[in-house]
Amino acid sequence: MTKRKTFLLAVAIPLLILLAMTIKPQATVVFGQEIILETKAYDPTDVFRGDYVAINFAISDVPKSKVDLPIDKINNKNLYVSLRQEGKYYVVDQVSETKPKQGVYLKGKFQEIYNEFNGAGGYRVDYSLDKYFLEQGSGKELEQESFKGGLDGTVKVLGGYGVLTGIASR
Repeated sequence: MTKRKTFLLAVAIPLLILLAMTIKPQATVVFGQEIILETKAYDPTDVFRGDYVAINFAISDVPKSKVDLPIDKINNKNLYVSLRQEGKYYVVDQVSETKPKQGVYLKGKFQEIYNEFNGAGGYRVDYSLDKYFLEQGSGKELEQESFKGGLDGTVKVLGGYGVLTGIASR
């Protein structure tokens, strides 16, 4: 192999890897089903990355009644959270360790157990949809709107993978 071919191969492989990393998010944005999720915002700025809103989705707190698995089955594992529409928002319907054959669902990872004031408790699930970057200077305004009544998150979902495409005040 000549030096030129080696050089081209050395340049092409990293570029192809970077390009491949964008396929799943872009396919989700183009072909995914759009759903609306209820959110709460916090910490609107980062010195190094600019304005963003870090959000917590209402579906991240899953009641124990929705999980029919023992704790050892969900600890450090990927879960599939089936969603159903209730009015404007999608809410947790059921959690399983196997991929649902139909319906809207998100793939998430068990984070921790939490206890509510009424003692019911539940599980916290991470969907990797927690930050949304904004135009410079608009983060604090959006945070204030969230404290007045919350935000709605628009998410595109395809095959359990979700992409946060927008947030807006209710």
